[in-house]
Amino acid sequence: MKTLLLVLTISLCSVNGWGQEDRYTSAMLSAIESLDQASGPAGFKEVANRFERIALAEKSRWLPYYYASYTLIVMSYDENDMGQRDLTLDRAQELLDQAMKLEPGESELHVLQAFLYPSRILVDPMGRGATYMGKAFASLEKAKKLNPDNPRAYFLEGIDKLNLPSSMGGGAEEGRRLLETALEKFEAWTGGDPLWPTWGEDATRAELEKLQ
Repeated sequence: MKTLLLVLTISLCSVNGWGQEDRYTSAMLSAIESLDQASGPAGFKEVANRFERIALAEKSRWLPYYYASYTLIVMSYDENDMGQRDLTLDRAQELLDQAMKLEPGESELHVLQAFLYPSRILVDPMGRGATYMGKAFASLEKAKKLNPDNPRAYFLEGIDKLNLPSSMGGGAEEGRRLLETALEKFEAWTGGDPLWPTWGEDATRAELEKLQ
């Protein structure tokens, strides 16, 4: 009888665990779909709030924090009020910091940090350019060291190099080289996790077309 009760208890725990995992995956996929369809500050803010709610319910997982931060960073690039942009990025940084605490060695998080910095620069290009661009490149180097096959690291580095003069290590040729590397890595990627970040490939192709 004791053996039977033990088996039943283990079985019920397994069922509850799978059920929780299914709910988490379903909630994340739904939020990611909403992100793909979002537009305007209100739309992005609602999606970010959805990811934050998932993060609060799943405190040990870094991906909900990642997506909440990513959504706010994307939203910030459309903010015309520079004060509001900084506030949006402050919250994005807080969420990214939470994710970093959970998974400090995750390449994608360092890529996201590098994605955040240029939006900070646009608030005050003259005052912030040198500081934040240096931080962005440092984050990208960290991301590549952690995962040399992460295409988003090369994509963002390529974009950043395109916007720097050749005298500072940038220019069209260097940007093209990095974007071509990014595209090769996007095409070689064979991910099995449906929740894994996928952004950047279409933008890489678009930028390379401009450089033809």
